[in-house]
Amino acid sequence: MMTLSYNDRFEYFCWFDDSNRFDVDLTVHNPEVEKMIEHLLPNLPISSKAQAKTYEQAVEYLFMIIANVGKAFLQENCVAIPRSNSFLNGETAISKRKLSKRTFLLILNFLRDSGYICEHMGHFDRNEQCGQTSRYWATKILQYHFRTLKPSDFRVLKTIKSVILHDNQGNEIDFSENKISKFFSEKIIFINELYKSNTFKYINKYEHKLINPYNIYNNPNDIPYINNKSYPLLGTNDNLYPRISAIFSRSSFSCGGRLYSIPQKGIGWQGLSQEQRKTITINEEATVELDFKGLHVSMLYAIMGVQIKEDPYSGLSAELRPLYKTLMLRLLNAKSVCYTIRSMSDTVYTLKHKVLLSPRDLKLLDCIHEYKPKWSILISELMERHRVIQRYFGSDCGIFLQRLDGEMMLHILSVLAQEGIPALPVHDSVIVPRHTQNRAAEVMQSVYCRYMGFDCIVEAK
Repeated sequence: MMTLSYNDRFEYFCWFDDSNRFDVDLTVHNPEVEKMIEHLLPNLPISSKAQAKTYEQAVEYLFMIIANVGKAFLQENCVAIPRSNSFLNGETAISKRKLSKRTFLLILNFLRDSGYICEHMGHFDRNEQCGQTSRYWATKILQYHFRTLKPSDFRVLKTIKSVILHDNQGNEIDFSENKISKFFSEKIIFINELYKSNTFKYINKYEHKLINPYNIYNNPNDIPYINNKSYPLLGTNDNLYPRISAIFSRSSFSCGGRLYSIPQKGIGWQGLSQEQRKTITINEEATVELDFKGLHVSMLYAIMGVQIKEDPYSGLSAELRPLYKTLMLRLLNAKSVCYTIRSMSDTVYTLKHKVLLSPRDLKLLDCIHEYKPKWSILISELMERHRVIQRYFGSDCGIFLQRLDGEMMLHILSVLAQEGIPALPVHDSVIVPRHTQNRAAEVMQSVYCRYMGFDCIVEAK
């Protein structure tokens, strides 16, 4: 498979599909990056007559912008930085923090004009009321200074709450303390304290994105063949600094409630690929990831008073298993079967129009290309296979099941924490030290049975 160099994907392809969102609370602490910034300070375009506050803002914005560009570089992305008044005034869903427009743009333009970052200027059509945000990425000069940069070098300056409530658009909103928020908060604080007294590490093996052979605009003969980016950061050891928060949805504590890794420092383990998660160690000991098999399907069977005894996808085509699993997830989260079909078609359309794909997405397109499935037929087969629960297909029940499985996971982590066992949740699975595997599986099965009244298979991934 061919890969594109970091710079070529933006300069040559203008590939901005997976741009990082700009984080106004992000900063970076890395000796080489800090040394570079120190050398830049005397050259900042700040008047000697400027107030001390302006200079302090300039330094803060310098760290902020470089941190965002650096984080995007490690993820082989660019970063979208709005230059609009609404964003800089803190009036958007992205940020509620007001920045000094003049100073921020002064620093952003300074880095661009000094050759540290590249820019793809955005645009906005007032008639159509749409446009594209400006994109930025590290030049080879800045990449050189990023060669020792690691995910654990990044820090979020704002305080992260233990319990977070989102509205229908996914924006964080304020709420009044209640029994549910207190229940979750007390247990999460205890679990997060346990994390602090243990050491977590992993091997940072970034998964390269691959050229999409199904993109109608791709001409393989025109694509420059480059094996690696300039400064590969594969196989480096790094630390994790775990902490969790419960996120509820739709302005209600009856929806969502799953536990998410939102660290104050470094990256979250839930954002790692399954292969990367296998490299996690806790106190220098290898770990194992224990998984509830077909969790939401098992829960729905239990709600119907039936014990599911088989793999949810047994009896169906093994070659199409990835498609059945994707469809099942969509069916339980969509408001109708028709919407499920439409969402699958939209997903395929979106993936085919991407220049680069993750190996997982490419595998999905390969499967679709080879077998050319009809979504309605596959859904009918799932309905026939799961007649007991087909009433829940296209019912939007997923968000309510998350409320239940989120509380179950919190209970599991609490029991293990009381026994001094640190465990990292990945929604329907748990990462624990290998020597605690049997006990952790026992707790998972016990808690599931307590909530659902039936058994659920727990197996190592």
